Amino acid sequence: MGRDPKLKSYGALIFAVLIAVIGAAMMTVSSSPAMKGAALLWLPAALQLIAGVWLGPWLGLLAGGLGAYAAGIIAYGGWGLTDIIMNPIAGGFANSLLPALLFRAFHLKPDLGSRPEFVGRALVRIVTVLVLTVASAVALRQFSLGALAYVPSLIILIIAPLLLRNLKIDVRQLVIGSLICVFICAVSAAIGVWGAVVGGQSWTGAFVSVGVGWFFGDTISALLGLYMLAALTERARYAGLVE
Repeated sequence: MGRDPKLKSYGALIFAVLIAVIGAAMMTVSSSPAMKGAALLWLPAALQLIAGVWLGPWLGLLAGGLGAYAAGIIAYGGWGLTDIIMNPIAGGFANSLLPALLFRAFHLKPDLGSRPEFVGRALVRIVTVLVLTVASAVALRQFSLGALAYVPSLIILIIAPLLLRNLKIDVRQLVIGSLICVFICAVSAAIGVWGAVVGGQSWTGAFVSVGVGWFFGDTISALLGLYMLAALTERARYAGLVE
């Protein structure tokens, strides 16, 4: 039986809904005090990355961008130009379309060359890593430590391959994938700073109050997305979402 060509479209819709719901929650609990809707811990970045890599750049762009835009509308009624810049452009272009193109440019496999053993066990460990990183980032942000609040979470993610070693991820592809995450999150944060400036902040103020936290929060989430790609891509391939 051939692959249903509508499967990827359905997948894009599901991703958009998940990004909208989770994104609205993150905007509510981790929004920058200086700019409504600028979530300084953006878990949907993981889903936006996965959507781009699995579904391709254009469906990924739609899922990531429209999902983020819907999240802003749900969380705080954000419809305007600032919201368009910070949500569909940053979320769709930087967090979804760019990784799709860069994975292809660097010939990275969607599963990062992993050969999963005991996938169920790996998923439990990924959830554990996710909970630890998010709890650490959220808890430490309450102490006004700035970028230092994200350091423990980043350390957890750097050592995560030891915990997830049964995924057997190709080291070269993981390193390149991690560098791609850093790059796309820097682009996303830059777009977020631009949106904050359009919203009335100075460039310096936007960089400090929005850009730094945005970059680290997105990077944490995008790196989590890499591990999810390694664990889930084979199942997604069976479901027809991945070539």
